[in-house]
Amino acid sequence: MLGKVSVGALMLESPDVVSLVYEATSQIPKGMVSTYGDIAKALGDVRASRAVGEILSKNPTPIVVPCHRVVYSDGKVGWYSGKGKNSDKKITLLESEGVEIKNGSIENFSSVRFAEFNIPNVLKQLRDEQEEIREHVVEEDDFGVLRHVVGLDVSYIGERSFGVAAVYSLENNELVEIKKVECSVRFPYIPTYLSYREAPVLSKLIDVKDAIYLVDGHGLLHPRAGIASHLGVLCNVPTIGAAKSLLYGHVESPESNRSEITIDGKISGIALKEGRSATYVSVGHRVSLNTATELCIRFLCHGIPLPLRTAHNEATLARKRAT
Repeated sequence: MLGKVSVGALMLESPDVVSLVYEATSQIPKGMVSTYGDIAKALGDVRASRAVGEILSKNPTPIVVPCHRVVYSDGKVGWYSGKGKNSDKKITLLESEGVEIKNGSIENFSSVRFAEFNIPNVLKQLRDEQEEIREHVVEEDDFGVLRHVVGLDVSYIGERSFGVAAVYSLENNELVEIKKVECSVRFPYIPTYLSYREAPVLSKLIDVKDAIYLVDGHGLLHPRAGIASHLGVLCNVPTIGAAKSLLYGHVESPESNRSEITIDGKISGIALKEGRSATYVSVGHRVSLNTATELCIRFLCHGIPLPLRTAHNEATLARKRAT
């Protein structure tokens, strides 16, 4: 997709997965059911199953978008409009449409199960895009004189995202500026697709000169390319992945305060521990793993680089003020 779509279009637009889930749900015929996993597979990845459930639990137009026709993969009816809610109402609606239910489970489940959805398999397309982004990653120092390190993080309320950039001076390690932006988001959290949830808001904060960006997420410690590599390649800036949990790879010495992380025998990241907290460092773009690690160590504060800790706190504060 990099050769077909402008960088700006990629950064500013993520698929409206919420609308696609509603569209798929609306295609389930009366008298039939589907599962959260079936809809996720139609989107392109069964790992989106939980996200499908979260979206349908907030369906603003039940009946119109017949989310009562979506059940668990084992045939159990499950809840309606949120966990722990209205199972009896869901059963009543399904039975009124001719679906037979016994002891909370669909009778003849396989014969009434619908999976012939007609929606784009957007997650498959995004995986292909991530693979291409990874091919563009530069794993060596490729920058001039750096004057700032910028921590990036996002916090959420529903479909509102609050992005923060905490700008620190590399001359004296002091905070220079806090930058904030708010955007709407229609892409849920799906494991390995964080880029498409966070890049549209974080890309608006990539405007500090002579800076390297610390991203609260992975770079090359990812099956394809994580948010740090995504932002780095598409915005053409040096970035470092500095995540709080490990998604991919093997920590060679988990009890050590500093350990190599390997993927298929190759050193792909470094784990830094202080007390109970850890940061998993990886190349984002245009930086070597050694430089990325040393910069994170320089700013490490209770296991988390200070620019990221500040960005996280400010994003959380922005979210709380909005409630």
